[in-house]
Amino acid sequence: MTRLHIAIAAALVSCLIAAPFARAAGEMGEAQHKDEGVRFFGFVKDASGKPIIEAKVSAEIKGGIRYVTHTAKNGMYSFGGFNKSVKPEDVTISCSKEKFQQTKVVRKTPAGKTVKSVETECRMQPG
Repeated sequence: MTRLHIAIAAALVSCLIAAPFARAAGEMGEAQHKDEGVRFFGFVKDASGKPIIEAKVSAEIKGGIRYVTHTAKNGMYSFGGFNKSVKPEDVTISCSKEKFQQTKVVRKTPAGKTVKSVETECRMQPG
């Protein structure tokens, strides 16, 4: 195998590994596809309200499917729109980071019949 073949194979493997996570780390904004449903976003902060960067955020859908992303420098995270069949109440958001423990999760679901996005804030403390 030439170096070019190895590089191409490595790139293909990387794409296959990253594909399931690409949707979870979607861009902020409204759903781009008609099959997308509710999106989840929010912040991970410490007890004083300071953002926690590089915190791991998991979105677990009832039935066992889990998506993972990490917070940005401002403590924000976002999951792109899930399939329309996923109900907001069937999604659990949790946060973790080494040397921290999750203390509180606050979900801010907008009032109304059609929910397009759900903001969820995780609070953590050293521990």
